[in-house]
Amino acid sequence: MEAAARSLGGAPRSQRSLGERLVSAGYDPAHVAAAIERLVAIGLIDDERLARALIESRDRSRQRGDHSLLQELRRRGIDEPLALRLLAERAAAPDTERLDGPADLLGAPQGAEERAARAALAKMRRRPGDPRREAQRLAQALARRGFPPALCWNLAREHVTNLLAAEGAGGAPDEPFDPLGEEA
Repeated sequence: MEAAARSLGGAPRSQRSLGERLVSAGYDPAHVAAAIERLVAIGLIDDERLARALIESRDRSRQRGDHSLLQELRRRGIDEPLALRLLAERAAAPDTERLDGPADLLGAPQGAEERAARAALAKMRRRPGDPRREAQRLAQALARRGFPPALCWNLAREHVTNLLAAEGAGGAPDEPFDPLGEEA
C-alpha cells in the first residue's frame, strides 16, 4: 500500500499501469490487487477521471486526432471500452468554442476532431515557397498528429488558400493558387 501511494505521488496512474509497476518491482500480485482495490475504493485511483483529464489536456495544448488519443490512452493503461466511450462523448460534445474560419462563417457544424485539427493547424508556421508543397507539408503534419487523411488535406488546402488570399489583399500575389493543383 505504501509503495502504491508513493508511486501515485509522482503522477496519476491507471489501475493497470500501477499494478504492472508494482508487480515488476517485485510485490506479490495478490497484495498489489488488494492495494489497488483499496485505492480505488477511497478514490485515489480513477481511470475515467484520468482519461478525461488527459483528453482535456490534449485538446487544450497538443491537439491530437482520435486515433492518436486512443493510442495514448492505451499506453497509459486505460481500458479500450472506456477510452472509446470518452472519445465518442468528446465528438458529441456541443460546439462551445468556435474557431475562426470559412466553415464558421457558413455556419457548418464542427466536430471535436475538426476543431482540434484547426487549432493544431493554426499553430503551424507557414513556409514561403510553392503553395502545393506547403499544403502537402501541413497535411502531413496533421496526419502525424493522428487526424484522418481527408480532414488533413481539406484543412491544409483551405489554410493555404486563406493565407494566399490574405497575402493577396496586402499585395498582388505572384500567381493564383488552385489547391487541387489544376492550372488556372
